[in-house]
Formats: sequence, C-alpha cells, structure tokens
Amino acid sequence: MTVSDQPTAPASKDDWRAWARETRSGLDFGEIAPSARGHLERWESLRRAATILIYLPLGDEIDLVPLRQSDLDCRFVATRTPERDGALTIHELEGPLEVHRLGFLQPHRAAPVVDPGDVDVLLLPGLAFDLWGTRLGRGAGYFDELLSRTPATATTVGVCPTALVVDRLPSEPHDRTVSFLATEEGVIATA
Repeated sequence: MTVSDQPTAPASKDDWRAWARETRSGLDFGEIAPSARGHLERWESLRRAATILIYLPLGDEIDLVPLRQSDLDCRFVATRTPERDGALTIHELEGPLEVHRLGFLQPHRAAPVVDPGDVDVLLLPGLAFDLWGTRLGRGAGYFDELLSRTPATATTVGVCPTALVVDRLPSEPHDRTVSFLATEEGVIATA
C-alpha cells in the first residue's frame, strides 16, 4: 500500500480501520518485531521504569513478550479483558496464562491485580497511530478507558509498524493520545 491508498478526509474511523487491517495483512510482524523491541530495550524511559504494562499480542501485532527476558530491571504486567461488559484490569505477568473466549492470551484470573496508578510505562497496541499520538483501536474502547485511570505521569507508548503511522487520524473527545510511538525505526515523541 502507498500513502495514496490511505483514506482521505472526512474518512471515518471505520474507513481507517479497514485500511489498517488491509495494510497489516501485508506486513511481516516476525521481521518487524525484533527491531521495535530492540529500540524499546535501549530507550532510557523504559530502562528506568519499575512497572511496565505490555500487551499479549494478536497475530497482527508486534510481539513484546520477549522483553520479559531482556536485562530490564522491572515488573511486567498485562491486561485482562472482561468476558462481557466491564473494564480492563491489570495483572502481574508471572504466572500461567489463559485463553480468553475470543482466543487471545491473558493473565490467569488468579494473577494478582495491579493498580493502574502503579504502572510507569504503558506499551499499547493499536491498528494505527498518528504523529499527534491518536490511537486507532479495534473499536471497543478498552484501552481509552484504561488510560483514563492511569496517572498523567505514566508514559504512554503506541507500538506499531512504521507503515501504520499516519499524519492524522480522526479522533473523538474520549480518545486518549499516547506520548511516544515505538516502531521498527525507533521511539519518537508525538506532537
């Protein structure tokens, strides 16, 4: 896909999601992930963090789980998605994992709960991001709601391939932006 294939204004979030899914289908995430993880491992803000939230990836997301075997001196946590309605919860990522009814891995329900206020850095997935920090999620709003419960001092990082970073995405008042983007090319601050 080229930049000209991107939706144009006034494209909806659904238009952008369709574009992002098509673009993602042509990417080799196994090739992209090691570079993105390497940039994150060397990034000073991550090296100083005491508690880092990572996501357990779907097949079309950069896998950050190997960061757990890095030399980062921190506690890793991840989210649990409710079975039906409700909010994401954060849990320690030391014990066994379980499969959510929708097929993705998450911390086991018995894993200790972590207060969102204890998280220093949140590494967040998204279908696409823009240079202003707008995150295009899958549409359920789980991560936007979670971000509303984290302190302003927490560092938020959108993680995705460079091909999915665009100039501007549509946003709504409830959308929470990220402060940094991590791709296979490096970690940059958003506008």
